[in-house]
Amino acid sequence: MGIIGIILLVLSGLTSLVCWIMVLVKMFKSGQTGLGILSIFCAIVAFVWGWIKAGELGLKKIMLAWSVAVVVSIIGNILAAPSLAKLQSDAMQGYQIEESADGM
Repeated sequence: MGIIGIILLVLSGLTSLVCWIMVLVKMFKSGQTGLGILSIFCAIVAFVWGWIKAGELGLKKIMLAWSVAVVVSIIGNILAAPSLAKLQSDAMQGYQIEESADGM
């Protein structure tokens, strides 16, 4: 299940990135330079602005794809969490073994 979660995370992350860039382009083209610059540092601004202007600027499909990507990323996090926690635990255990071997 963990690998499925990671795949979902990668796909949703790439989809979110593409949608964010497309909304940023629309934002700058519509004269919202200040919001565009703010959205570079805080993507939630672009997400909210995109939904507010979705009907006016023809962003409905992009915003729907971005919203689905957010939901898929939440599902991916839920599926990947146990595997990633085990990986982190194993890594920490290996670190503790190396640390105790160096101390002797």
